[in-house]
Amino acid sequence: MTSRKIFATVIALALVGFASFASADIIDPATSFATIVAEGGLTASPGGYEAIGPNHTIDVFVNDQFGDPVELISTDIWLQHDDVIWCEGGVTADSSTFAPDPGHTTFTSVARGGVDQGNDSGGWNECSAITLDVIALGYVIETVNLSINSQDLNGDGTVNTQDWAKFGRCKGDANEGLPGCSCADYNEDYYTGPNNVDIADQAQFASQYNLSDCP
Repeated sequence: MTSRKIFATVIALALVGFASFASADIIDPATSFATIVAEGGLTASPGGYEAIGPNHTIDVFVNDQFGDPVELISTDIWLQHDDVIWCEGGVTADSSTFAPDPGHTTFTSVARGGVDQGNDSGGWNECSAITLDVIALGYVIETVNLSINSQDLNGDGTVNTQDWAKFGRCKGDANEGLPGCSCADYNEDYYTGPNNVDIADQAQFASQYNLSDCP
């Protein structure tokens, strides 16, 4: 009986050890995290418009359940929100998380994509309310307060007449504060007051009109 108990104990300890070994190098959202230099807004167009860094640099730290760094390739780490439609590869981490800086990477590059401003029938989406999930291999490891607006207001990968119609709905003092118009407020006036889509925003829209497409 004693030998059986010893054998059972050995097997149990082996299984525990195997489980611990299996958990190593597997992402644990509880020990992984991300930080952002400064919250705020960012304009992203299909062809590229504004860089995330240095003003809004996002640092990402990917760890396993023991707090040890997990090594991933850069395309396994991205930013996500339902209303933001990135171009293919439009926003991925700057580098992989291999040595000599294991488990760590950043987002500083120019983001390429658009937003879904919405419409009367389906409802309007407010870009001022966007927060981005930091995703690593499908795990949400952090949510950062970085709102995204775009000259591509329907998220179809190009800035054209359809976007102009959406932008025109928002432009002018009479339309100040209309639902969804924070998506066309490229200098992010909504951070200090109501949406204010004016001539400055029109100039930024015009700089991308018929000139900006997903690669």
